Amino acid sequence: MSWPRAALLLVSSSSRTGPVEGLISLAHEARARGIDARFGGDTAGRGENLGEHLAEAGVPWEMDLRLSRKLRPLDVLRDARLLSRWAQSGRFDVLHAAFAHDHHLCLWAASRSRNAGLRVVRAAERSIDVSPGVLRQRHWALRRSDGVLVHSRAYRERLLSQGFDPSRVAVVPAGVDVNWFTPGRAPRLRAQWGVPENAPLAGIVARMKPERGHRTLLDAFAKALEHVRDAHLVLVGRGEDEEALREIARRLAPGRIHFGGYLRGPGLVEAYRALDVGVWLREGNDGACRGVLEAMACGVPVIAGSEGAPGELVRDGQEGRVVDAGDAARIAGAIAQLLGDPAGLRRMGIAARSRAEEFTPARAAEETLAFWQTLRGLPRIS
Repeated sequence: MSWPRAALLLVSSSSRTGPVEGLISLAHEARARGIDARFGGDTAGRGENLGEHLAEAGVPWEMDLRLSRKLRPLDVLRDARLLSRWAQSGRFDVLHAAFAHDHHLCLWAASRSRNAGLRVVRAAERSIDVSPGVLRQRHWALRRSDGVLVHSRAYRERLLSQGFDPSRVAVVPAGVDVNWFTPGRAPRLRAQWGVPENAPLAGIVARMKPERGHRTLLDAFAKALEHVRDAHLVLVGRGEDEEALREIARRLAPGRIHFGGYLRGPGLVEAYRALDVGVWLREGNDGACRGVLEAMACGVPVIAGSEGAPGELVRDGQEGRVVDAGDAARIAGAIAQLLGDPAGLRRMGIAARSRAEEFTPARAAEETLAFWQTLRGLPRIS
C-alpha cells in the first residue's frame, strides 16, 4: 500500500486493555500490509506491562510522547510541539486518536501544519464521545477532524442526524482472535470460584465501576434465582465498586454470587469458557466492546445491553438476548430463560461462535484502512 506510508495511533492510556488493545491490533495488521504504524500511549503511567504487549505484537512505541491523562502543563506543551513538528515534516500521513486528550493534541498539530497529505481521524469510542457536549465542544472537535470512526451503526446515525458528512463517518466493529478465544470447559476455575461443575452459571467480565451495570445485574440475578434455583453468578474483574458489590451480593444471594478476580491471558479465556451465559450491559472506555466478541468466540451466548456495539454484535434470540441495560426485570427474564434451557444454550453457543468468526482483526483493519483511503480523496479539514 503506497498510502499511508506511516500512521501514528494515539491513546492517552497506559492500560493494555480497552481501546489500547484495538489500536495495537490495528497497528499490527497495518504493519503486515507495509504501513509504518506506530503506537503513542501514556508513558507516565507505564501500567500492566504495556511495553511487553507492544513488543509481542511487533508494534513500535513512540516513547517521546507523554500523553498523560494527568494533564501536566509541561507534558501537554511538549507533546503539542512534538506532534506539530511531526505533522509539518510529513513523518506521519495519519494521526488516529482514541481519546479526547490525544485527539485535541492531533488537531492542534494539524492546524499548524501545511502538510496537505495529513489526515486526522478520531475513533469516537463511546456514547458520550458522539454527544454534543457542553457548548457542543465535542461535536466541534469531531467536525474539525478529517474523519470519525465509530463502532456502532446507531452512533453513526446519531452524528448524521446532527449534520455530519456521511463520507467522513465510518462504522468499523471490533475484531477478535478466534484462534485464541475458543470454546471449551474450565472445571478447575469453576471449582476455584466455588461453583458446582454442572450448575448454570452466568457471568460478567468487566471493570467494577458504577456505570457498567453490575448493581442492576445483581438485582436481576436475585430475581432470576426464583426461576432457576441452582444458578450461580460470577463477577470477573476489579475496580472501585468491588467492595460495595460484595456487600450487595451478601445481602441478595449469599453463596450464589462469586468474585472471580482479575484475569488476563489464558486465565481470561478460561473465565469465558467457565460460563454458560455472558452478560455485557454497558460499554466501558472501549466502545468496541471486544469482550462481547471474546465471549461469543468461546461459544458463550451473551445477554447484551441495547445501546451501542453490544446490541448490534448480538442478534436477539440468535446469539443471546438484547435487553434494556437499566431494566432489571427484563435482564432477570433473559437470565432465567437462557440458563433454564440447556438445549437452547447449546444452539446459541454454536451461533455465537459462528458470528464471532465474522469479526476478524484483519477485517477490522481492512475496513479502517479503506476509510483512511476514502479520507485521502477528500479535502483536508484540520
